[in-house]
Parts: sequence; structure tokens; C-alpha cells
Amino acid sequence: DNTTMFDDCKEIMPKANRKIELDSYKAFYKLIAGCNVVLDLIDEVTGEENIKTRVKGEALVLRSFYYFNLINLYAYPYNAPNAPHGNSKGIPLKLTSEIAPTNIPCSNVSVVYDRIIKDIEEGITCLAKIEAKGSKYRIGINAAHLLASRYYLFMENWEKVEEHTSALVDSYGGKLPIFDMTTINYPTQLNLFNSYTFPFFFKVDNSEILFFYATSNENALMNSSWISEAFQASTTLLSCFQSDDQRLNGYLCPRDGRRKSSKVGLIGSTFPFGSCLRLSEVYLNRAEAYIQLAKTGKNEYLTNAIDDLNKIRENRIRNYATQSWTTNMFNNNADTILEKCREERRREFCIESMRWFDLRRTTRPAMERVGYNNETARLEKNDPRYVLQIPKRELSVNPAIGSNPR
Repeated sequence: DNTTMFDDCKEIMPKANRKIELDSYKAFYKLIAGCNVVLDLIDEVTGEENIKTRVKGEALVLRSFYYFNLINLYAYPYNAPNAPHGNSKGIPLKLTSEIAPTNIPCSNVSVVYDRIIKDIEEGITCLAKIEAKGSKYRIGINAAHLLASRYYLFMENWEKVEEHTSALVDSYGGKLPIFDMTTINYPTQLNLFNSYTFPFFFKVDNSEILFFYATSNENALMNSSWISEAFQASTTLLSCFQSDDQRLNGYLCPRDGRRKSSKVGLIGSTFPFGSCLRLSEVYLNRAEAYIQLAKTGKNEYLTNAIDDLNKIRENRIRNYATQSWTTNMFNNNADTILEKCREERRREFCIESMRWFDLRRTTRPAMERVGYNNETARLEKNDPRYVLQIPKRELSVNPAIGSNPR
């Protein structure tokens, strides 16, 4: 409930680490400002039209991504029980690079999502026009389709989720290159002696990864440095992996040292990036859309959903051919299969900042965590604290925001 949360947190950090930007509100609007400059001036610069079209497309896609993150941190979910279809207070929408002493009020959640969708669809059009494939460090058409499917998933527009995920799958000839973890022998413990040879999943040569973003400092949880021991996997998370699921040690290998039982997210400590967009999300987004479409009477989609989930699991779980999922295993029950899909999503993205957003958009459950000195923090079901407070300094420089969205 603290509007000075980011400042307070920085104050208790060691002085050497205070250069790390904690304020996500400030950070995302700074990135949006950069996109706005590009979009305002792209038509005035000289150069090849194909390059200008690509840069415009990239700026639109990235702006949509930054606003998506902001709206899911500082406002209610798009389909919150008390405000469905985005009918609740959102965040300020700044779409030009003009610096003017004017107050910008908060737009409704639905209005912000409308802009997110407009940007991503226009960005896809630009990138498709010049067939921009992208790279690990530049947004391309496939990464844009993935983000579009994520946005529509949060809006519960299942048909559009299916459209964008299937377009991406088709671009790979019908089957995505999901990284095969089953052939790798992951150590059961990480220590100083094997940390440099550990077969990290998040690497540049992983064909499953579309686009890297964010620095490793911004994602300490994913970094294999010793400091990340502060982030420990919960008992419920660890227990949701079966013993032959390679993700248990591939994503959550235990460290020795002071906390011998701790399991931490793993990305090479010398690798400069800490987050990425990757192809397994495509199958998970489409599977969830298929299940929701099946609940509207299109029962044949349940088989499609199970097929997509199996495509991930066969690359994560050893000897999976003998234990593949079928709809009959779940009595052809869409609700049961949806629960299994969301459990799979939790396993697949357990260290990638997806869990919080998924909890917000779905059940917003009660939860309790024991922290430093055994202090307990608790969220009630549908707790208002599922929405972060806009920082106090932003409220003071932009009074038009008014009170916080919650």
C-alpha cells in the first residue's frame, strides 16, 4: 500500500547497488518515450524505406509491450470481476514525444488495451511488409505474433489468440523448434566448480528463444550468481514437477552454500540479458485458447489443446512417449484440462515473471509467504494489492492522475 515503495526499497539496498533502477513505472515510461521519439520522427528522416518501415514496426511492437507491462502492474486486470472488459481506471497514455507542462489523466484499462492492440497489429503489418524475421536482439514478425497472442489471451479474445499463434506455427512449417531438454544430464546441485560448465537453458544458440530483453540486474531471480539465493522456490512449486521433468534441475538447480536446500532460477551469471520471449509460450497460449473455445461447444478443440501441451512436455520430460496426455485421461473435461494447462504454464515459466501476471488475470488467490525474521505477508483473494500503487512522486508531478487506480 506504500506509494514510496520503490524509494524505500532503494534506501535499504547496499550503496553499490543503488544504481539499479527499481521503479518499474519510471523505467517503462522512459522506454515508451524513446519509442515515441522514433514514431514521431521516422517520416522525417532520410534513408531506405524498408529500413524505416522496419524501425517503425519495431517501435510500435516495443511500445505495445511496455504499455502491456505497465497496465498489468498498475491497474486492475482487463477482466477483473468488478470491472470486466477493461472498465476500470488505468494509467496515463502518452503517445507523442512532445514535452509540455500538461497533466495527463489516466485512461481506462480498455482504452490502454485498445492502443496496445493498435500498436501490435500495425507493427505486425510493418514487419510483415518487409518480411523482417528479427533476431535474438531485434524484434521480428514472429516475436510480434507471440506478443499479440499474449495480449489477446489477457483480453480473453480466444479467436485472436488462435489466429496469431497459428500464424507463428505455420511460419515454422507446422511445428515449433522447442528445445529438447530430455537429452541433457543436468547436475543435481550447482556449485562453484560446475557453474561455468552448467548447461544453461537461456543461451543465445537456443532455437526456442526469439528475443532477449532486460539486463541480468533487472532479473536477479534468473541470474545464477550467489545473491539470487535470496529467491527460493516454494514447496508447492517444487512439488508440481514429476521426478523425470528436466525443468526441475534445468531451471531450478539447487545451490550449495548457506542454503543447501534452495533452488534458484538459472541463467549464466556472465550473460548480459535476463528475460526473453520464447516459443513454448506459443503452444501454451494456443492450448488455453483451444480449451476456452471448447467450452463454447467446439469440443474438437480439446484434442488440439492436448496436442499442443504434449509438444512442450515431450521436450521436457524423459521417456514421455509412454505417458503422453490424452483427453480421455481427464474425462474430456474442459475445466480439468484448463487446470492442467495452467499448471504446465507455471512449470514452464516459473522464473520468468509470468506467474504474477497469470495469477492476476485468472484466480487472484489468497497466498501467504514467510520472509525475513519469519515475518508473514499475506494477500487475500482478489486483494487490492494485486495492483501496485503509482509512485507518490508521479502523483505529485501529474495531479491529473488523481488517486491510485485501486
